[in-house]
Amino acid sequence: MTIAQVLYVLEIADCRSISAAAERQFISQSALSQQIQRLEGELGYPLFVRTPRGLTLTAAGETFCREARPVAEQWQRLCSAVKPDGRRGRRLRIGMGARVYSNRLFQDIARYFDSHPEIDVTFVTEAGLDVLAGLRDGSIDLALDRLPAGEEGAPSLFVCDLVQERQCVLMSPDDPRAALPWLSFGDLQGCNMISGLENSAEDRMLRRTCQEYGISLSRVYRSDGIETNMRLVRDGMGVVLGPESFASYYGVSAVPLHPETFVSLKFICLQSGMKKKDVQLFRSYLCGVCRRRGTACERCISPCT
Repeated sequence: MTIAQVLYVLEIADCRSISAAAERQFISQSALSQQIQRLEGELGYPLFVRTPRGLTLTAAGETFCREARPVAEQWQRLCSAVKPDGRRGRRLRIGMGARVYSNRLFQDIARYFDSHPEIDVTFVTEAGLDVLAGLRDGSIDLALDRLPAGEEGAPSLFVCDLVQERQCVLMSPDDPRAALPWLSFGDLQGCNMISGLENSAEDRMLRRTCQEYGISLSRVYRSDGIETNMRLVRDGMGVVLGPESFASYYGVSAVPLHPETFVSLKFICLQSGMKKKDVQLFRSYLCGVCRRRGTACERCISPCT
């Protein structure tokens, strides 16, 4: 019996599925099945039985898991505490925009790092995070966010689209315009708009959009917090340009822009940062998650090598 087999059994017991457990343990489904078969052969009894609701533990399997969980917890503590030559574990600092949460990716991200205790991960979620400044001054290693306007194709950046969404006008569910099939940029003329702090990436993008389409706003409410901005939207104080996924996540209405416009949640880092194996593997994992969900963009198709 190996510690890996013990961890595999516990993962399957939690997921009630070989395929889901294989994904979370970063192993192929066939390889995982073989490991369980070998362990059951060694033990001399089955650990799981297949039912209409998925895999279920046998009585012997329940006993196995009950005794195995303290072992798994101690193993995680050992992995976290024991570092080669007393060195600190590998560090990864990730800047994350609100689209990570509205697209329900954070649980998958947390699961990945739960399975990699050797990586000391820090999530930077401050409102108005300047992604490019953070990458260039080394305060973050990568970012999961939209790319600031005008930076597409910058030679110093590695950019990968993860999830592509329609850009919408976000407004209060009580707003009469919420029932419309679409709104044009011209329909924003004279609106109250809600944005980030002055000269933040969000504010610069809003000013650029208004200039491009000749939009004159009535006023702009600014805040350094996405929750505050969405509360202002729900209260009918103004509208926001944002992705479709914000609607259900923040309890607002989303009316698509016409002509149809798309915005992407992107994986962004410096080209030099892609030389790090941890960054490559994490990017490949995220692309795999998005492909399995059917949300991946066409450019998010191949793992890094």
